[in-house]
Amino acid sequence: MREIRDDVARWFETGSDVALAQVTKTWGSSPRVPGSVMAVSDRGGIAGSVSGGCVEGSVIQAALDCLEGRQGASLERFHASTARAQEVGLSCGGNIEVLVGRYDRALFETECAELDAERSYVRLSLVEGPEGMEGGVCGLLVSPDAAAAAGRVGLRATEVPGQPAWRLLAPCEAEERLGRAALVRAAQAACAAPEVQDAGLVRTEDGAFFFARTRPQPLLVCVGSVHISIHLTRMAKMLGYRTVVVDPRGAFATEERFPFVDELVHAWPQEAFETLRLNEATALCALTHDPKIDVPALAAALDSPAFYIGSLGRYTTQLSRYRQLVCEGYDDAALSRVFGPIGLDLKGRAPAEIALSIMAEITTVRYGGAFPLSTMLASARRAEAERAGA
Repeated sequence: MREIRDDVARWFETGSDVALAQVTKTWGSSPRVPGSVMAVSDRGGIAGSVSGGCVEGSVIQAALDCLEGRQGASLERFHASTARAQEVGLSCGGNIEVLVGRYDRALFETECAELDAERSYVRLSLVEGPEGMEGGVCGLLVSPDAAAAAGRVGLRATEVPGQPAWRLLAPCEAEERLGRAALVRAAQAACAAPEVQDAGLVRTEDGAFFFARTRPQPLLVCVGSVHISIHLTRMAKMLGYRTVVVDPRGAFATEERFPFVDELVHAWPQEAFETLRLNEATALCALTHDPKIDVPALAAALDSPAFYIGSLGRYTTQLSRYRQLVCEGYDDAALSRVFGPIGLDLKGRAPAEIALSIMAEITTVRYGGAFPLSTMLASARRAEAERAGA
C-alpha cells in the first residue's frame, strides 16, 4: 500500500474512481507475493504491480472494465499451462490469481491513517461468495485506537467477538450486500490466521475471503555515525526501511555524510529515546564501540518491543557490554535478545561488507531464516570461559 498511496490519493482528490488489484494466490515462480497490489484509475493511471509485467495489461483492462461498469469485481486467473497465460506472456512457469474490484475511498483514507500512525491493520476482501455476489474489498481490521476511522462517512464499525485487539470497519454497501454476520465470521477467520502470515485465503460458510496484513514500516536505528552506518543505512533504504542515525557527536552525523538518511539525531541515547519511539518493526544497531553511547542505546532497545538488537564488537566487548547491562538490572532472559558480535559471519572486513553482514542478520531475524546467529549472552559466556581457562 505504501508504494501506491500517493498516486491513489491524488486520483481521488481529482475526482477519479479507482480499482484495486490484489495478488491473492501464487504458485511456482510468480514474481510478486500474495498481498502485492496495483491500483488503476478510470483515467488510465497505474500504480504498483501484480507481476513482473507479464499480466499487467490484462489486469489493467479488467480494472477499467470494472470501473466503466462493463463487469463487476473479478478474480483473474493466470495459470502457466493455459492459453490465456501464454497470450499475456506468463511464460516463467508461475501461476497467479488476482482479485480486481472497486476501491472504496473511505477505506483507502482509513488505510492511510493507519499507515501514518504506524499501526498494523488487515484488509479483508471477498474472493468467492454465493453465486451472483460480487467480490472485492469488503472491510478493514484496525486497532481499537483508530477512533477517527470509525467516524468516516460510509463506514460502520463492528466489534469482533473474541478479538479485543481488532475492530472491523466495513463500507455500508458491503455490510448490506454480505450481511454483518458474514463479515464478522470472515474477520474472525482472518484473526485466527498465524500472526506471522502476511496474506492468505480463509474460508467460512459464506465463501472464500482474502486477507492482507500491513505492518508498520520497518525502522533501522544506527547508534553511531561510523563508516559502517553509511553503508548500512543505504542498504536499509533500498529494502524499504525508514532510517535514523543517533549520535551526540555532531561533527560525524552530518547531512554531507548521510544525505539519504531520514533523520539525524544529535543527542545522547538517553535523550534521543525519550522521543524516538522503538516499536516491534524496529532494528537497532549499537555501532560506536563507546560504552557511554552504546550501553544506554542497548538498554533503550531492551525496554522496547524492537525485533532486532545488535551490538558491534568481538567477544570481549560483548562481555563488557553484558556486565554493564547486568548492573543496569537486565537479566539473561532479556540479554538473550541482543545479537553480538553483530552480523552473520560472512568473513567480510571492509565497512560495506560488515554492513552487508548486519543487514543479512536483520533480514534473517525478521523472517525467521535458518542461519547461525551469535547472541551477546553466548558470546559473554564464551569470553568468560576463555578467561577462566587462560
